[in-house]
Amino acid sequence: MTGKSFQRVLHCLLAVMLVVTAACARRDLGTTAAPEPRLPKDPAVVEGVLDNGMTYLVMRNTEPKDRVSMHLAVKSGSMVETEAQRGVAHFLEHMLFNGSEHFPPGELIKYFQRIGMRFGGDANAHTGFYETVYDVVLPAGDTKSLAEGLLVMHDYAGGALLLETEVDRERGVILAEKRDRDSESYRSFVKNLAFALPGMRINDRHPIGLESVIKGADSALLRSYYDTWYRPDNMAVVVAGDVDPVEVAGLIRDRFSSLEARAPKGKLPDEGSFAHAGTKAFYAYNPEAGSTTVTLQVLHHVARQPDSFAVRREQMLFDMASRILDNRLEERIGKPGTPFTSAGAGAGTYLRHVRYGIVAADCDAENWEESLAVIDHTLRSALAFGFAPDEVARVKKEMKNALLQAEEKASTRDSRALASLLIQSYTTEKVVVSPGDARRLFEPVVDAVTADELHRVLKEVWNPSHRLVMVEGNLRLDAGDKGPEAVLLAAYKKSGLVAATPPPAKSAAAFPYLPAPETPGKVVSRVDHDDLGITVVTFDNGLVLNLKQTDFKAREVLYSLRFGQGVKGARGLAPGLASISEMVTNESGLGRLNRDETARAMAGTNTSFYYGAGQDGFGLSGRTIPGELELMFQVLFTQLTDTRLKEDAYHLSTQRYTQGLEEMDRTVDGVLQKQVEAFLTGDKARFGYPGVSLEGIDLEAVNGFVMPDLQGAPLELSVVGDMDVEEVISLCGRWLGSLPRKATQPARDHDLAFPGGKRLDLSVESSIDKAVVTVAWPTTGMGDIHTVRRLSILGSLFSERLRETVRENLGAAYSPKAWNRSSRAYPEYGTLRAVITVSPEQVDEVIAAVKEIADGLRGAPATEDELRRVVDPVVNRIIDYRRTNGYWLNSVMQDSSRYPEKLVWPRDILEDYAAVTAAELQALAQAYLKVPEAAVLTVRPVPSS
Repeated sequence: MTGKSFQRVLHCLLAVMLVVTAACARRDLGTTAAPEPRLPKDPAVVEGVLDNGMTYLVMRNTEPKDRVSMHLAVKSGSMVETEAQRGVAHFLEHMLFNGSEHFPPGELIKYFQRIGMRFGGDANAHTGFYETVYDVVLPAGDTKSLAEGLLVMHDYAGGALLLETEVDRERGVILAEKRDRDSESYRSFVKNLAFALPGMRINDRHPIGLESVIKGADSALLRSYYDTWYRPDNMAVVVAGDVDPVEVAGLIRDRFSSLEARAPKGKLPDEGSFAHAGTKAFYAYNPEAGSTTVTLQVLHHVARQPDSFAVRREQMLFDMASRILDNRLEERIGKPGTPFTSAGAGAGTYLRHVRYGIVAADCDAENWEESLAVIDHTLRSALAFGFAPDEVARVKKEMKNALLQAEEKASTRDSRALASLLIQSYTTEKVVVSPGDARRLFEPVVDAVTADELHRVLKEVWNPSHRLVMVEGNLRLDAGDKGPEAVLLAAYKKSGLVAATPPPAKSAAAFPYLPAPETPGKVVSRVDHDDLGITVVTFDNGLVLNLKQTDFKAREVLYSLRFGQGVKGARGLAPGLASISEMVTNESGLGRLNRDETARAMAGTNTSFYYGAGQDGFGLSGRTIPGELELMFQVLFTQLTDTRLKEDAYHLSTQRYTQGLEEMDRTVDGVLQKQVEAFLTGDKARFGYPGVSLEGIDLEAVNGFVMPDLQGAPLELSVVGDMDVEEVISLCGRWLGSLPRKATQPARDHDLAFPGGKRLDLSVESSIDKAVVTVAWPTTGMGDIHTVRRLSILGSLFSERLRETVRENLGAAYSPKAWNRSSRAYPEYGTLRAVITVSPEQVDEVIAAVKEIADGLRGAPATEDELRRVVDPVVNRIIDYRRTNGYWLNSVMQDSSRYPEKLVWPRDILEDYAAVTAAELQALAQAYLKVPEAAVLTVRPVPSS
């Protein structure tokens, strides 16, 4: 419920476009003495083109270990559809999972599961405006696995069956997906896009398509698109992972060289153009929104330019200038008199042809006009007076640090991320440049840029004579005969009558500002768990330090400092107090520094920090790099000894929280989120949400919730990653080892009351025709890990049967899911729940289907094939997860002084999961999935009164 919701506008196209191109129109950079540098191709990428035009890009990478990220990228999406095909590109994407030359209908997903991969997680696809991409993660890079994966890709490329019976069956799934995606926010976005880009083809080619086309599509229509655009010269095979690139290239040649085009090459349609002039206004009321977004924007059509150093240099300068403007808006947030709760700025090019500049802010509806004036004045001030040296120095430091970190972390990049980079390079015709070469090329650009040049760049971005004034959200603008647009234009004109002024000078902000304690703490015990690679050190003030050095991610260090009893131990707790306390603490900055001063003091560093309030403890967590370990301890020391919760942070946090509450009340998913945990636990104080009045949540209550444990409770610090263990022990002793802490009383037990056999039917005023269903059963807490692991597999089995029954057979839902959640804070409490978004007319039918699945799980054991198809993907996921710092921090070390069993769990986790039997799952289903004990919660839309 925090964060910048204005980014929904700034990056709104991401809602329907999964890949945004970064090509830019090149401007005249003037005559230079040296020729423009060439963008060097990353030598680690092995690429080629077969005689039939098929492209391949292969890159060796060893994280995750043994895994291979394999993809088929088709350089066409919804933009090339004819009027009769609107939605066919996406429909076809679905159909390629439903029968092909080597995989009969229903077998491909089972194949993925049998090799230990999850459908949806490891095997998936997406359709965008300009591309369609198919993904599979292979569990190994041996020749057999690679050959099988390439067989799947070959079937995608040319072996689709497109059987009429399968088209009819999949139609319901696609309509369910269309319903899932529908919302007032999406509808507002569509209107926004039509206003912003008039005359552009994109407005008539949203990937989800038209319902009439989906309902009427047949095999012939799908085949016409498939044969036209799925041609060898319009596709690429992309592979990144633990492989020999030369071997992979040979296997691709063997598999794809015989692939032929099945139809003449399609003609690329005219994408359209637009030209704004003057000042225009756009207004959209969105009843789902909890706030109003005010935007000033310039947009103009540009010719597409090939990738080059000049294009990338230009975008870098756009980013730097916009970031300074963004910082100015950020600095105002939370200060007295600021009318908005979040704001930002950006500039660049999207959709290949659209150059944009944008400033935007989120605010309460009644503050829209004042917010418009502030972002307008901020923009005009920058355009008139340029940037100060300290602003430029800050953004230079940040940009150079980003280039450095990308280079230093390159050796342990994730194969999926690399594959995405290769796919984008193919579909957008961009060069893959190594992080080292990128730093060599662009660090001098950052060093050389001046305040005058960034000022010139900003003026160039905002040079177009037009302005788009846009207001969207929960503002009901009743303008009478004038119309809302006239009101917006009048407000903008009024703002323009106030002359721009230079921004006020900022005082210096320095951190750290506290000296280290005079006497370091002493180590009283040290235990090395050699089989886990974990060291546990205890200091004489009771501080426990858990350490694990890893090489999973170069230059990544994660930490978590835990203390206190958390939400469970709080007395007189008001609903929402914990969440608002988190927000206030995080918005208060570091001690005597406010949020803006903290941001300036920490600019260019890599150390982050976050205060969290969990059910069984509080925490300060974040990440750093090896060279900033002392900075991490200085942050923790300051938070523990000098935290000051600030009045401005409280007002900002409650304003944002209230906006979030109002937004939750306006959609079925939001109402579910707001009600479900309180319903399933019977404890509104700890799991519920307050009313918009936030009764019982003032700054005094926040201080009473946060400060006692933050400044007094015993500490446990866990640190994992690319670090020197002895250095961390020494720094910990110096900064934290002598802090006085006092023992706290154990948290009182709270019995959570699962509403067995009860049903709660809720409603929300909405014109969106979708409902959400939750069916849950009580299970158990984390006390018996052997049982909890099997409940996790039972949840996966339940989810698989939901997919087969509710999605595939009934066509009632796009993405039904089930899972078990066992509590650590409440050792007797857990739930296994199914959550499904459906048509309101199908609510009861789906509830009955869910209960029937539960009966089936109780009545007979799963087959061995079904068991392996749910267990093996879980085992592979755990293997990968164990090679992450996050696993060792969160699942093993964190809170292990309170829960010592956490240091035992890693020792048998893989063997225990692999040993799960069908009989065990049936026994658990019989024990827990008793239909009369199920609790049901539904949320349906009702017409506005």
